[in-house]
This record gives sequence, structure tokens and C-alpha cells, in this order.
Amino acid sequence: MFSNPQPPTSKAHDDPIVSYSQALHDYTLRLWTESRRMAEEKARSRAVRKEAEASRRRRELENSQAPQASPTASHT
Repeated sequence: MFSNPQPPTSKAHDDPIVSYSQALHDYTLRLWTESRRMAEEKARSRAVRKEAEASRRRRELENSQAPQASPTASHT
């Protein structure tokens, strides 16, 4: 009754629609991969900057809370 589907032949690979579809898929995948790489790189860069800013703020806070010698006390 029903015929078994035929396996793809080399003729299917010569079909311009199949060729175009594969090329479009490959192109889209490359664009998506590059976009993800750039987004991850940007996120890493932001994390590094955020950590550097936090470290700078901690140092400033520690320096502002450290006891400071009074310059007028040694002139007696």
C-alpha cells in the first residue's frame, strides 16, 4: 500500500533549495555563535571592571578609616 520513503540520494544534495537552506543555516549559526562569543566577552569585561571598582572602593574605605597622625602634635 504505502511505499517506503527513499533515502536521500546525491540528487537531493544537488537541489538548489537544499543547498541554499544548508548555506543559510550555516551562515545563521556562524552569526549566532559570534554574537554569543561577543556577549560572553562583554559580560566578562564588565565583571572584571566591577571587581576592580569594588576593590578600589574597599581600599578607599580602608584608607579613610585608618588612624591618621596629627601633624600639629609633634611641634611642641
